[in-house]
Amino acid sequence: MNNNSVFLKIFLTCMLSFLPHLAVAENCITQASDFEFIKKSKQQGLLRYTKDHHQAYFDYQARAPFNSYLNHAYQYISVANPRAAMPCPVFTQTYQQLVTQGSRKPNPTIADIIAPFELKHSQSKKAVLLVHGLTDSPFTYHDLAQVYYQQGYTVRTILLPGHGSAASALQDVDLQQWQQAVRYAIERTTQDFDEVILGGYSTGAALLIDYAITQALSSKITALMLFSPGSEPHNKQGWIAKWLDLIPFLNWIDKDADVDFAKYESFPLNAAAASYDAMSLVSIKHLSKRPALALPVFSVISDIDATIDSHATLKLLNALHNTNLSRYKKLDTLVLYGSSTILPPNFAADYRVLNPQCASEACLKIHGISHIAIVNSPQNPHYGISASYRNCGSFIGGEKLYKTCKTTKSPQLGERTAANLKQYPTLQRLTYNPFFPELKKQISTFIKNVEHAQGK
Repeated sequence: MNNNSVFLKIFLTCMLSFLPHLAVAENCITQASDFEFIKKSKQQGLLRYTKDHHQAYFDYQARAPFNSYLNHAYQYISVANPRAAMPCPVFTQTYQQLVTQGSRKPNPTIADIIAPFELKHSQSKKAVLLVHGLTDSPFTYHDLAQVYYQQGYTVRTILLPGHGSAASALQDVDLQQWQQAVRYAIERTTQDFDEVILGGYSTGAALLIDYAITQALSSKITALMLFSPGSEPHNKQGWIAKWLDLIPFLNWIDKDADVDFAKYESFPLNAAAASYDAMSLVSIKHLSKRPALALPVFSVISDIDATIDSHATLKLLNALHNTNLSRYKKLDTLVLYGSSTILPPNFAADYRVLNPQCASEACLKIHGISHIAIVNSPQNPHYGISASYRNCGSFIGGEKLYKTCKTTKSPQLGERTAANLKQYPTLQRLTYNPFFPELKKQISTFIKNVEHAQGK
């Protein structure tokens, strides 16, 4: 063998050993399953901080066209998100329709996937406005968007300030900024459409409840739909977060890898403080001093939600129902996953409660529906049954358990309650809703009932 052959063999061997690493990091899906990168990113905060940028402020008071808002949000993500330009082949049905409508490109980047969107229904004067939760992005609604679209609704989503880039952006955000964005989106949408449904997930739901009970509601708003609504966190000392955040070098509650392109995994103290402020606005104590809600309400919750106190949520829903107008009360609907024994003794007898039960072997193996699972279909390419991404934030401080959760071939799935983690030490937090097909029908029925009550 001559020297050239030896050199070629060595070169090819090196390239073959190096190529797998290139492939792993080439898009948002493969990066999320590369444990060596995940470990490095968690340790060094590679994806935790926004890129340096000087982005122009969007004037929410100007009542700018919604398309101008969408363009502004997309540009912000493009300059601030450290992975904005990374290829992200996550082809949900919603994304494919956005491509067909000309508002997205065929080969998506992370910016394309997580940016707020408008899924237009031609000739329709009905719209749903969907507001995501804390640390999330509009990707939260790629699956639910289809339910509304198939009912003839244009679907609009927004990006709450501090989101769409990196977790560090939440260190400089407050409740008033979120309220301002929500107010703009609602008032812009009621200008553009004749019928408007408001839908919110987690903190987004709290923001919508606050708006609905404090503002002069347009008669065009027909219903309020809440998914894992933010009522109270399990930690009742959330008010302390804003004071702890003032201590130098004490800025984070969790520092994770942030490989989930659609949701921050790291969590700043200020984010907890802002979310606590939002949920405080809809506490039972505050509700008693505010006008009654005058809208039919559809809610979906889990009995063992590890993020939000389900008992507090049920008290909130009961309070909203009891003071609601009779013509709306009869439409109020609650989808409760898990045990119905969690319902308080004084829960309204005329509240329509749906309590789905597992009917498949796969569902029976799931240890409770998590807070983050409710909005996602099992077929979701990022969060679904066959997706490569795994939520293992429960084990941030335990490297061995964290690695097992991220890499084991047969993970246990469910909500990260203390009881579950004790029994299943490497439990992966459930990221999809096994009852999603039923939920689609339940949402459709609610919408038809609302429209029928209006004589539509």
